[in-house]
Amino acid sequence: MINILFVQDTTLSEILHKILTFVYSLAHQIGLWIVKIFQAIFSHNIFPDSIIDPLGFLIILTLFIFLVDYSRRAAWIIVGIAWILLFIRIIMIIFKIS
Repeated sequence: MINILFVQDTTLSEILHKILTFVYSLAHQIGLWIVKIFQAIFSHNIFPDSIIDPLGFLIILTLFIFLVDYSRRAAWIIVGIAWILLFIRIIMIIFKIS
């Protein structure tokens, strides 16, 4: 039973740890920037530090959903165009149009 994947002397758990660490630090930085922007706009309010990470993760999740949604729409557009072009080509073959 193989439960360890070696990629350049790195185990799968180490790779996963690095990926999750990167996502966490990205979410933390994004949340920190947004809180700083809110702090500059609403200077009389104090935002707790506990809101930084959830805000960052929510922004990353929202961007991911938008990316997946638009990618899916683009894929359907490409598939639709491909069917139309294929249908036109079949019609040209049937009627011997070059």
